[in-house]
Amino acid sequence: MSITIIAEVATGHAGDLDIASDMIRAAADSGADYVKFQTYDLAKLNPQDPQAAWLKQAHLDRADHELLMRVCEQVGVKFLSTPFDPTSHRMLLDLGLHTFKIASSEAHRGWWRHSGEYIVSWPWGEQKPVHYGQITNDNAWVVTWNLTAIPLYPTPLEAVGRATMLDGWSDHCVGLEACQMALALGATAIEAHLTLPGKSRQMPWDKTPEQFKQLRDFADKCETMRSGVGATFRKRWSV
Repeated sequence: MSITIIAEVATGHAGDLDIASDMIRAAADSGADYVKFQTYDLAKLNPQDPQAAWLKQAHLDRADHELLMRVCEQVGVKFLSTPFDPTSHRMLLDLGLHTFKIASSEAHRGWWRHSGEYIVSWPWGEQKPVHYGQITNDNAWVVTWNLTAIPLYPTPLEAVGRATMLDGWSDHCVGLEACQMALALGATAIEAHLTLPGKSRQMPWDKTPEQFKQLRDFADKCETMRSGVGATFRKRWSV
């Protein structure tokens, strides 16, 4: 299985579609497979949430989603989003999406478990009740990756080893070291936050396009090493 890189834009674009489009292009140029946004219903925002004003500014409506999906198609990267409520999930389904990212805060909730493919983050890589190829009475749905996520922002490196590594890693650490460790341990999917310095919002755990290129290069080397030590290698080198 090839290693998948997810560039998370989230709300870093601040509602500016030109910046969001530039972030998509940067992610594609950096070797990302998916670019991930966030989809949420303004009517369901908690006004007491300290991020409420920011979330209102960064909100993407249906037309915004359609525009960004077209940009992704143009540059050859897959569009992905995290819905935070049933209404938003339904809108993504109506837009023709079949793959969704579920945040660790929503992993144990049942509202998202409908037809489609899901990439699910689990806090601290805790034991997961969702298994591959789940079938409900009405719909078939599958979890393609379970990601370990530590809900500390930024995540200190000394906390990383306390989590259970699942199929992949959702990163909130400063730098690339935790992503590289996850890949060395066999992760097949890495999700990391993307920033465009001077344009998008920049948080300590964000990665620049250059860091994403380094991550892609490291992932490709890991994939080469995983696939290379087989019968052909042993025969060639008489191991």
